[in-house]
Amino acid sequence: MEIAITGIGMITALGAGSSVNHQQLLRGESALRSPQILPTKHKEWPIGEVRYTNMELADLLQLQPQERELSRNILLGLVALREALADAALTTQDCAEIPLLNGSTVGGMDLTEKHYSAWAKGDYKQLFLIEQHEAHYTSKKMCEMQGLKNAVTISTACSSALNALIHGIGLLLTGEATRVVVGGTEAMTCFHLNGFSSLGILSQHVCRPFQENRDGINLGEGAAYLVLEDAQLARARGQHIYGYIAGYGNRCDAYHQTASSPEGDGALDAMQMALSMGHLSPELIPYINAHGTATPNNDASELRAIERLTCGAVLPRIESTKTLTGHTTSASGSIEAIYTLFRMADCNYPYAITNAFGFGGNDSSLVLSTTPVNLSVVAGDGSLHSTSVYESTGDWDYKGHIPPMQARRMSPLIRQLIIAANKAIEEAGVSTIDGIVVGTRWGGMLPTMQLLNQYIENGEDGFSPAQFMNSTHNSAAGTLARILLCKGYNTTVVDTLDSFNVALKDAKLAIRTGIANRVLVCYIDELEERWEALCKQQNIETISKVKAKVIWQD
Repeated sequence: MEIAITGIGMITALGAGSSVNHQQLLRGESALRSPQILPTKHKEWPIGEVRYTNMELADLLQLQPQERELSRNILLGLVALREALADAALTTQDCAEIPLLNGSTVGGMDLTEKHYSAWAKGDYKQLFLIEQHEAHYTSKKMCEMQGLKNAVTISTACSSALNALIHGIGLLLTGEATRVVVGGTEAMTCFHLNGFSSLGILSQHVCRPFQENRDGINLGEGAAYLVLEDAQLARARGQHIYGYIAGYGNRCDAYHQTASSPEGDGALDAMQMALSMGHLSPELIPYINAHGTATPNNDASELRAIERLTCGAVLPRIESTKTLTGHTTSASGSIEAIYTLFRMADCNYPYAITNAFGFGGNDSSLVLSTTPVNLSVVAGDGSLHSTSVYESTGDWDYKGHIPPMQARRMSPLIRQLIIAANKAIEEAGVSTIDGIVVGTRWGGMLPTMQLLNQYIENGEDGFSPAQFMNSTHNSAAGTLARILLCKGYNTTVVDTLDSFNVALKDAKLAIRTGIANRVLVCYIDELEERWEALCKQQNIETISKVKAKVIWQD
């Protein structure tokens, strides 16, 4: 099947709109600056801030007064999404048949930061905004406002948008859709600015990817979406085609929650998988838009993976556009996929790779082409089998399942999840698995609330790095990968109370497209007492539990 890219839309620190971004990309002038819109005391860290206030974004979108109480995440996403749909010349009727695959992590954290102090003191005037905190609300609201069919949210930290593309491509390859809109959105918040600071990886200079004197990242914000469709359908309606999907890969380092492996194992596996899908060899790739965060660890690991990919041959041109926009975290995969298309057009590159790597060792790669590529997906046609659903009652002893030194650093619910996973794997009768899909609603809510309480009590000082890295939605998937030594497919889907079923669907899609065969499917939501009380005030149903099962194909 040939998959064409027929619409693009974006907003970044370089500007609103794909044309503006293309022009600024050619100029090569960094948009990083001291924070001016984000209410932070840390003016020493340059960030890639979109230069519109929320009110100005609402004006740009021509929103009615009743539509304006939205998180910055949604506002940024809507600007990019509307452009992509219009660029693809899609009608209202067309949109009603198109799913949105959206990558995001922070959700409405900006609203939570703004109002949480009052909520914690019993002032519930703005408590209705609490529903926007969850990442999936962002996707649902954007879907609803643009009249799209339905939304799936992928939350794998900094690889979220690229994994949303992969999910959308899977829907096309399996015939579940003929057209999809894919991408991601992420707004700057004090939560993740100070969280990344706690890891000691923010730079006070404009970041210097792959340079010897690099000393850390600059964060950014933005959103970008691409319309993908069956190339035959695009040609039949005479739609302009920006390029074609030539392959994709998703693999896990299973090495560390935040650091990349020294040899770049996960990155190498993801790039090799992406190339093999389109029957391409590394020497055909003249350009790589690298993840390139400018941390000593990431850049060394990624460069090592590229060296191993090319087996000592002349390296392709390697570029990181994060020096212009900052690291837009969950949105970076789709923003940089569009930038890669621009570079291919400007430099006459026939193929290119773009990479996105996230916490938990989640590594994803995408290969783009200027000419049609018939994607080769090798999947069995056998029937699917599954184990029972193992659901913890909270009284399982973790000894024998988790090394004591590792267990000490885990929450009780994470320990129970690992036991449930081991029980499911044992019932499946397999020694290894090659895929992990986790469904969640809130992500790591215990460490998130600990950080929010810290934020209220002490301001922007004293964030815990352990709490921050475990607050991400995909911390459970990364932990499972390390404990089970699973270096295969790894993703996290976010929904409301239906997250486990959404995770099951994603796992079945991975099996049907041949990127995994034995997949561990899990669900986890852990709640904090104060957050649960706030949700009850708004009649938001909450649960705290874990589930696990394995599905596989003969």
